Amino acid sequence: MKHVLICGAAGFTNLGDDAILWGMLTQLGEAAPGRPVVVAGGPELAGVTSPFGARALSYEARAELARAIEDAALVVLGGGGMLYDFGYDADLRRFLTDPPDRQWLYELAKIAAAARAAGRPVMLYGAGAGPLHTEAARRAARFLCEQAQAITVRDCGSREVLGACGVPPTRVHISADPAVVVEPAATEAADAVLGRAGAAGLPRPWVAVNLRPWYRFAGPESAAEERGDELDRLIARAGALIRGVRERLGGAVLLLPLQRMYDDDRVVLERAAAAAEGAAVTLEPPTSPPELAALMSRCDLVVAMRLHALVLALSAGTPFLAISYGRKVEEFAAAAGLGEHVISADDLDVERALSSCERLLSDRASAAAALAGTRSELREAARLSAELAGRVLAGDAAVGRAHVAHRVAPAAGGPEAANPRVLMQTRPDYRERPGGDVLQLEEVQRALRGQGVTVDLSAQESPDLGPYDLVHTINLDRPEEAYRHCLNALAQGRPIALSPVHTDMSEFMEWGDPDYWHLPDPAEGAPEPRPAPPQDPIEERRRALRHLQRQLVVDWATVYLPNAQSDAEYLSRTFGMDLTRTVVVPHGVRGMFFEARPERFVARYGLRDFVMCAGRVETRKNQLGLVAALRGTGISLVIVGQANPEEYRELCRRYADERVVFLDALPQEELASAYAAAKVHALPSWFEVPGLVSLEAAAAGCNVVSTDRGSARDYLGDMAWYCNPRDIGSIRAAVLAAYEAPRSERLREHIRHSFTWERAAERTLEGYRLAVAIHESRAEPGREAAAAAALRQHADWVARLAADRAYEAQRAADWAREAEEWARAAERRGRELEERLAELAAELDRVTSRRLYRLSAAVARAGWGVLRRLGYSRGGQTGGGKVVP
Repeated sequence: MKHVLICGAAGFTNLGDDAILWGMLTQLGEAAPGRPVVVAGGPELAGVTSPFGARALSYEARAELARAIEDAALVVLGGGGMLYDFGYDADLRRFLTDPPDRQWLYELAKIAAAARAAGRPVMLYGAGAGPLHTEAARRAARFLCEQAQAITVRDCGSREVLGACGVPPTRVHISADPAVVVEPAATEAADAVLGRAGAAGLPRPWVAVNLRPWYRFAGPESAAEERGDELDRLIARAGALIRGVRERLGGAVLLLPLQRMYDDDRVVLERAAAAAEGAAVTLEPPTSPPELAALMSRCDLVVAMRLHALVLALSAGTPFLAISYGRKVEEFAAAAGLGEHVISADDLDVERALSSCERLLSDRASAAAALAGTRSELREAARLSAELAGRVLAGDAAVGRAHVAHRVAPAAGGPEAANPRVLMQTRPDYRERPGGDVLQLEEVQRALRGQGVTVDLSAQESPDLGPYDLVHTINLDRPEEAYRHCLNALAQGRPIALSPVHTDMSEFMEWGDPDYWHLPDPAEGAPEPRPAPPQDPIEERRRALRHLQRQLVVDWATVYLPNAQSDAEYLSRTFGMDLTRTVVVPHGVRGMFFEARPERFVARYGLRDFVMCAGRVETRKNQLGLVAALRGTGISLVIVGQANPEEYRELCRRYADERVVFLDALPQEELASAYAAAKVHALPSWFEVPGLVSLEAAAAGCNVVSTDRGSARDYLGDMAWYCNPRDIGSIRAAVLAAYEAPRSERLREHIRHSFTWERAAERTLEGYRLAVAIHESRAEPGREAAAAAALRQHADWVARLAADRAYEAQRAADWAREAEEWARAAERRGRELEERLAELAAELDRVTSRRLYRLSAAVARAGWGVLRRLGYSRGGQTGGGKVVP
């Protein structure tokens, strides 16, 4: 049986790279049981391969490596961050050297070329990409990917890096770092390491600290002195952090090196320990990734620079504070749910780091529980790489079909004749109720027309598609229109591009209705979100029917154009959306927002440096939570947008103090001026995909507060403040932090360079061409069968709709009957009450008459007694007294 050849960076004394290989061997053993494996790597490779029965091979043995390529059933490249060009010059003379000199990008490209020349399939497995500084490196990365039959990367950022190199996003699958599957070994091995270092008796908490000699990689050789200064600053602050852990937390610091060869972590860690005046114990590196994970599990907290120290901390269930030297560290921390516990290596804020340590340790149990859930999700995601490898080994041609289809499609920027003619279809009320979905279509239409593409926009339900090659529909939030557009396109034999504009709405559906909130008097407290009661059966059936409608739209669409990778992954999990037919189309921002000036708004309204919220005033946007959060802070709040409905805006007014201003929707020029006049833009929505107004406000110079639900992080990264829409305190804290922070150009420049409508149009056109290519690759009978199947599904859906309507009618009849019975019972009870009231009135009359007679007689008797004492007698009687007339 032919073997699988893995070419990676393991065996060079880096436990992180060894952990990646450990995970790959574990996964491939499950996906292709019994298949022999050969691994090329460094001089200490055998320690990783021997537990799996794999054969170790040195890169130095070039002839043996060539034979291993020729005899392979599959050549697997990478695993981990090997596609980069920092730390060495992209020099083609070095590229041709033998041995490879650890220029992994070029070495892997050579191996891929050799494998394809030998007719062997190639896979790029769970790779990390970037940074790629030079054009030569970007071309090498693109060349490597062109040789691969399957590509998986460990994070969204790596997919973006490859996309910038010209690799179609439809070819790149998001998996996870293979190291996440490493299971901790038995604790005896970790206890032995701790015992040899004399750490077993040290006081708790135990905080493991890892640093790496990062700055020796950063920048050109000419900047060596400056890099040395930066490393000195990092070491001094790390020393202060170690002292703070000992003195403030009362625990012990365990210095944990992960690499010896090339980049010796111990050198940096020992200097940091010296700066901390010896307040730490240095551990020897464990001998295997499972032992490292076991050691992590014995610690209470991990503070680390190296990515795989964090990955194995997650595998061990130990909370961590990340010291970031690059995107991959920040992205992994965010994926692990610890994005707020990231400190930049360039400016290690000791006080903030200690504060994070205190918070993580105080709530360690809940943090560990959350990590366990994340670990399961990432391990499930990591399985994708092994599954694709298994499919390639099994000869599944579908693995590479997306690659072939894209290669035959016209390249971006090709001749106008290659461009499809497109009909964009939207909802009929798009003029009266404009929103982000409409703006997206209109802006992309404008940009595409500027590139010579024929694109029309229509609100018709079933237009004639004769003049068009493709239909582009949008918005699964309200799927009724997209459903009808798809039916019409299938009936007329046209491919469909779908912009979902949809993410997880479940929390909003349960918590977002203020009708069920606790709404005290504003003077007594803030609104308190509460979940809605269980749905009634009719509403349950309606929601289930809408979900089915969304499912059918996803099933019928040819390609998908989501606005963020996280949204694509949600739709894949929920509706089975095919990620190989997905092109992520980022939102754009018009140039006018970057040029916005505050004077126009200030002159009209007399406001500056306020908090602003733009968008429809509706429950989803959660302006009520924002108004309540800022009540009493003394900060002006301006809410701009149409009410939907007016009653919700009135509820917001009830909780607003005198510093809140409500404005109707503004023209784009005035809106841009308002952004420029504001200090903060806040959007505490229940979900966003991702919130166009946040991008516009950032472009105009605002600090941005966003909901942490939905895909906002895909756009704003660590350059915004995030809040929990269910927590008024969280909204308040995020807005106040953003308001007190100085304005930053970082987010503005990020948006300027990453999110333009021209770029969105390019991605959209890529999706159109892919849709046409897929459609044309299907035989005519297959298209007719798909249309017939869609009609059958539609018939089933209509039958279900009719059944639901009949159910509703029956329930309405039951309710009417019950109401009639209640009315009759109420009428009977009313008559009984009237009769009883009449009886009581008569009795009252009798009682009152008797009491009045007795009272009057008593008064008369008392009066005569008084008169007698005064000498009066009754008329007609004789005596010497006065006579009463």
